[in-house]
Amino acid sequence: MTPPPAPADIARRGAAPLSRWQLMAGTAFTTLGFFLPFSTSGVSISMAALVLLALARPRWILDARPWSEPTMAAGLVLLAYIAVHTLWISGAHMPALHAINHYQELLLAPMLFALLQDARCRRVFLRALFVGVTLIAIAQWAALLLPPLAAVLDRRRISVGFGLALCAFLALTQAESRPRRWPGRALAVFLAATALFAVNARTGHVVLVILASCAAWWLSPRRWRWAALVAAPLLVMVLAMASGAVGSRLQETLAASQTAPSAGPLSSTAIRVNMMQVGMDLVRRYALSGAGFANYSQVHEQAARARYDAEPAVIDDPSHWVSTSNPHDEYLMQLIGGGVAALCLFLVWLCLPLRAAVRARAPVAGMLTGAALAFATGCIFNSLLMDFVEGHLYMAVLALLLAEH
Repeated sequence: MTPPPAPADIARRGAAPLSRWQLMAGTAFTTLGFFLPFSTSGVSISMAALVLLALARPRWILDARPWSEPTMAAGLVLLAYIAVHTLWISGAHMPALHAINHYQELLLAPMLFALLQDARCRRVFLRALFVGVTLIAIAQWAALLLPPLAAVLDRRRISVGFGLALCAFLALTQAESRPRRWPGRALAVFLAATALFAVNARTGHVVLVILASCAAWWLSPRRWRWAALVAAPLLVMVLAMASGAVGSRLQETLAASQTAPSAGPLSSTAIRVNMMQVGMDLVRRYALSGAGFANYSQVHEQAARARYDAEPAVIDDPSHWVSTSNPHDEYLMQLIGGGVAALCLFLVWLCLPLRAAVRARAPVAGMLTGAALAFATGCIFNSLLMDFVEGHLYMAVLALLLAEH
């Protein structure tokens, strides 16, 4: 029986006929790319199909050796630490397993890295990703006229804002290596404008500013890079002043800083400030050994009640922020959940793509740098590695770029 071709062989023979397995893999990557920006269920089904396809052809995994790629190896070490630490602290029960499952992307990324050695899979995945993010961008503009749709999309504003900003950068950077640059540039402008003017998400706005600096650096002539690095984010912020979405967030932030904590329901900004203060209390107590990833909700509520017990309006706020299992900061999540060792492993995993970018060719170098910085920035405001939509999106893009590299 003839063994299946290795991934490198497939990449070299771009015009070779597709086998049934390759057609199924291409279909799975198409659906994965399409659903990544907005659908956890669609991503789960696509991921399940890819897992089955990988199990059917284990040679792909063995030939690609994803565990030898530094970022993938660091992710597996981080996942192993999270699993062992959680089971050690909390025991083998459903909440502990559920907490570990939130970091499944660290295990799925090496599989995606191996399967994406096929150049065809990389192409169909990226095209489908741009189609999916364009669809969600159109929906965001439509939501400005349709309140029921706006209510549905508002639940995903953080992940949508992050996805729009990241995909705008990817489209712009990739376009510079194409014979026809205007389609990619037009798509990048449309996605960036959507994130800035149609999505009420601070994370997306901040990430967009960071990525504007990255794009200016990579796409400017060498002698103009430092000037562009300053001018690009300033231009984005000037444009943001005309955005109602940005304006509403700024007003909310200012109001939260001037209003007494007990004055009515807490705003999103006030809740974030309270959670940060509680997080600092937890850091002082659990930074060394960690409270356990499955125990965050419990220790957070205890610390919140200890700090705000004399303020019933804060404790009993309708948002139920007191009982949250998500600190909305991945750095705090790692430090409080797994201690300083987890945070160090997370930082190493976070920085390794930047190391790969130094040795990568254009446009992969710029895309890797921007994607890593976008994720690192987003992790300041949200637990992006724990959140399924953002985590899956970044992990799939990371696997794609490292496979291309």
